[in-house]
Amino acid sequence: MTESTPTRPPAPRALALGLSGAHLVALAEHPGAAAVLDGLGLAFTALGVDRLGVDRLSVDRLGVGQVDHGDLGATFDSSVAAAAFATDASTTPFLVVAAPHRDHPYNLARRVASLDHLSGGRAGVLLGERDRFAPGGDPGREAWGGARLSHGAPLEPATTRDAAVVLQELWQSWPADTIVGDRESRIYAEADRIVHIDHHGVFEVAGPLNVPSTPQGSPVLARHAASPAEVEAARGVAEVLVVEEDLLPAALEAGVPVFVIVHAHSTGDSLAGRVAALDPRAHLLLVPDAATTLVEIAHLVAHLGTDRHGAAASPGRAGTLRDRLGLPTPDPLLVGARPAFPAPVAQAAL
Repeated sequence: MTESTPTRPPAPRALALGLSGAHLVALAEHPGAAAVLDGLGLAFTALGVDRLGVDRLSVDRLGVGQVDHGDLGATFDSSVAAAAFATDASTTPFLVVAAPHRDHPYNLARRVASLDHLSGGRAGVLLGERDRFAPGGDPGREAWGGARLSHGAPLEPATTRDAAVVLQELWQSWPADTIVGDRESRIYAEADRIVHIDHHGVFEVAGPLNVPSTPQGSPVLARHAASPAEVEAARGVAEVLVVEEDLLPAALEAGVPVFVIVHAHSTGDSLAGRVAALDPRAHLLLVPDAATTLVEIAHLVAHLGTDRHGAAASPGRAGTLRDRLGLPTPDPLLVGARPAFPAPVAQAAL
């Protein structure tokens, strides 16, 4: 993806939601529960932000130390939760939360592309560096090694960036319009247009993906950046950035939509003042704590959407995730790539 001119957020700014593991467990235990979050006009709902530590306010960059109480609590696989969410919240886009710590980019690309087809173009991925629920692994080789199919890699910004590039290349490796279903020639697909990605980086991936391109061209790739180095590594690759407030100035220079994390507690602290003080160019990712119920979350979202300082939930908005965020289809990445299959030969009809 090439860098573009800075994106101007729509006015009023967009509101997204970040759910933690306890919320995903509730969605799994109560089929249909996600419907209470539908129709609120959310830009997207990120499923399982606790995997990236987004649910716990990090203040170590202020010299105080990481707030972490040790107990990770219950959670649910983000992509499995997304399959149910896509059905129950039938107009709301969503992000699968993942990290190369746990997810190999090929497996992740396949799951997210399948979800984008399932949802009619409402899917994306929120990629971070570490998964707090994944085992630690050998130092310097913590990234997914594929049951010893590769040697692993260190968990660092370069690894996450490389995983993001692999995702975007795989999502373009099988163009959906290659499926022509021509009865006269008996050609099902123009198979020579399905290509290898031949990616050689931190990850070695030949491709192609075994899922065709999706209703929005490619799922949206968002990046959770927890440090200045991660913000810098996301440039030119991430289509959306998610950051804490202290990284907002650097993130806004990246030229993509930026969502700033706003923590909300079930104790009912007022958000209006904090929201009003934020840079107006930033969108909002509301992250309620685990004790906040789904019904309470829906009320909080509705309140922010009507507050004059709040974000911008627009009831009933539909369309793809790219439509919601004003994102174009990604630039072609595989021009001249090696065909995965020979060109089909027309055959006489029976």
